[in-house]
Amino acid sequence: MKIRSVFIPLAFLLCMVWLPGCQEEAEVLDLNNAVDILDFKIGNRNGIINDTTQAIVVTMPAGTASLSALVPTFTVSSGAVVTPLPGVAQDFSSPVKYTVTSGNVYKTYTVTVRVQEAAILTAAIGSHEGVIDEAGKTITFALPYGTALTELAPAFTLTGEASLSPASGVKQDFTTPVTYTLTSGSVTKQYQVKTVVKVAPDMSKGAIGTKKAFLGTARDRHSIPDDDEQAAADWFFSKYSDADYISWDQVSGGAVNIYQYKVIWWQYDQSAQLPQQALHSDVVALFTSYLKDGGNFYFSGHAVLYFWTIGRIPSEFNMAIGDGGGFENNDTWTIGVNLPGVDHRGHPLYKNILFDQADGFYTFPVIGPGWKEDHNHVMVEVARKYGYPNNSILAYASFIKELDAEWLGVWGGIRDFYMAGVLELKANTTWKGKAIYMGIGGFEWNQNAQGGINPSGVNIYQDNIVQVCSNAIDYLSQN
Repeated sequence: MKIRSVFIPLAFLLCMVWLPGCQEEAEVLDLNNAVDILDFKIGNRNGIINDTTQAIVVTMPAGTASLSALVPTFTVSSGAVVTPLPGVAQDFSSPVKYTVTSGNVYKTYTVTVRVQEAAILTAAIGSHEGVIDEAGKTITFALPYGTALTELAPAFTLTGEASLSPASGVKQDFTTPVTYTLTSGSVTKQYQVKTVVKVAPDMSKGAIGTKKAFLGTARDRHSIPDDDEQAAADWFFSKYSDADYISWDQVSGGAVNIYQYKVIWWQYDQSAQLPQQALHSDVVALFTSYLKDGGNFYFSGHAVLYFWTIGRIPSEFNMAIGDGGGFENNDTWTIGVNLPGVDHRGHPLYKNILFDQADGFYTFPVIGPGWKEDHNHVMVEVARKYGYPNNSILAYASFIKELDAEWLGVWGGIRDFYMAGVLELKANTTWKGKAIYMGIGGFEWNQNAQGGINPSGVNIYQDNIVQVCSNAIDYLSQN
């Protein structure tokens, strides 16, 4: 409370002291008048009044476009007057002062108007806090390896008056990102909420072991989603009963040390794009080190793309890539093993393979008439890359020099250095391990029982696929 200053002349004071009659004419100061703002509203928004600090705060709904012409209503103590008056529009872009006066007493209140924020303030799944990117409208949870993502119930705290859909604490399937919609006043925001599994592969390494492994995206070999991958795994474990199945999630989570294996086979047919589990920088570094330290890879199908990821194939090529459901075809598809001046029939990869010969070129069949998926992942226009015509042996020399590789196979109808589909990436001083690249689309582990040409889906040349694969694994298993 403030009191108005009153100037009282000295003569008048003396009169009061010495002349009792003068006291009847003295002014009486009334300091007990109430000068309060009793309530304060803008629209339906009540202000919070602090009489100690003489401050009033009004929070407007999220989305309020302007504070420049708001009309407050309020009441003051009986007998008091106020300025500015209630019901008069004011610009609340900055605080506005209201003075309440009664007699010799007055108070000045400072009114501040704020706009309610509309945001998610915190997010948590159990003890794991989400990282909120308000600008990007994303929330990311980093969860431990092995977390089941299908029934997670994140808890959120919101700014006042906001609501969220789906609601906080309700279970959701986070195998893919979930969209949450925040509503507050006239404001609506959408957040993409996603999970990432923490990647911490086992980097203890050690000496390269003697075991064999089949690598896949599924949690175990009985859950493999692709028919060709499943057929390959079934054959592998029937032949190598002491081998292990390892998943990319196990590798990423540190549940397996890949250095215990002499050879790792990855048959990948699901997509021409590599799975995200394989692409984390720590995982890539581990697989790169493994091959450099003497481990061996057999990559077939779209898995061959990983040779670029780990840096074993150093440059880009034009590629022929097939990634679809396939089609019906009456031809027999073959692999050619020799080119002008180059013959690889004696390579260990082709042990016990019987070849057909035509015009000096040797081939062997891998898939007969019927349905073919045609999932190629091969290099094309190879000679052109090095500036030579397709029939130039110099293209071959340039290719095997750059990759330090053996050019082992092409599509059966190729008679020059146009394309490469089967390779051995040789061991050297940098890469102490060796690898087999099998990208020929006809090398299909499960010919589909589809169409009218071969409705049973029996591939009469399946034994050649099995033999080449067996040769590759046995060759890579050698010291």
